[in-house]
Amino acid sequence: MNQSMTETLQDSMPLPPEIQTFSILELFSQAGGFQWPILAVLIAGLMVLMLRVVRLFRDYLAARPLMQLRLESITLVTLTNARRSASDSLYTRLLTGMLQLHRNPEAMGREVSDVATAARTAYQRTQRIVTYCSSTAGGLGLLGTLVGIYALFSAGTRDAQTIFAGIAIAVVSTLLGIVTSILLEFFEAVMHGYVSRYIESAQIWAQKVRNRVLVLSECPGTGYPDTGYPDTEVDT
Repeated sequence: MNQSMTETLQDSMPLPPEIQTFSILELFSQAGGFQWPILAVLIAGLMVLMLRVVRLFRDYLAARPLMQLRLESITLVTLTNARRSASDSLYTRLLTGMLQLHRNPEAMGREVSDVATAARTAYQRTQRIVTYCSSTAGGLGLLGTLVGIYALFSAGTRDAQTIFAGIAIAVVSTLLGIVTSILLEFFEAVMHGYVSRYIESAQIWAQKVRNRVLVLSECPGTGYPDTGYPDTEVDT
């Protein structure tokens, strides 16, 4: 019964032609100029995220030779040569720390934690910028709402066109601000997941390297290669 009533109402009250042909671009143009700063904030936030994606991908490519090492049977000489030939990456910095502190197990553990913390801190700068862009988009949408309401009441007229213009600015600017904020938060959350998994996998790899170095240090006659650093104990 309810379905038949709904169909009857839809048949008896068709939408006006100008609403039926209303496009996204026309909706976008109704924000009273607030669409442009909101769009600029969206582009800025996406560019920051894209730069972080490029850096993460480059780091991954530089770390691939180290990821492919067979740690179960590797020697200190091979680790040292791999570190020298590898490009700069999170894995390279972790391996460098392992080789610098190969005679101090506790210091090696702290080095892994410190390097991972530094990588997370570097990403948090990107996170703060994207969060700021998201908040700015929401703020611009709210500002558009206030301007639209002010224009609506300050006109002091009953002209339908003037009333519609004020309502359009208030509604559309808020809508654009909310959509922009949601998009930036979504992409940042996806990026945060990738970065977190990458850092965690690097930490797991570094712990395997640490365990292998400790095993080699306990084997008589293995010796330590020239790592390029002073071969001394590290004070704890």
